[in-house]
Amino acid sequence: MLGVLRRVLSFRVSVEQLIEVALWLAIPYLLAGVVFTFLHADTVDMFESRLETQLPAGANLVAFGHTTALWPLLWVAPDVCR
Repeated sequence: MLGVLRRVLSFRVSVEQLIEVALWLAIPYLLAGVVFTFLHADTVDMFESRLETQLPAGANLVAFGHTTALWPLLWVAPDVCR
């Protein structure tokens, strides 16, 4: 078991390859977040109403991004952010 771990960790990986893997992993995460956001528009409205006092010009965009980025937390524990 330890030999397999050493063999996997001995591969040389460039920074470009790590960035590429991170971007490929971010695509399904963000797609799931956008679907979650469209299905839970009331959550976006709740965040937008709270942000309007602090950020009147872009509260709707920030609320959309906030809901899209934090969809796993909002899915597992929806009352945490309310």
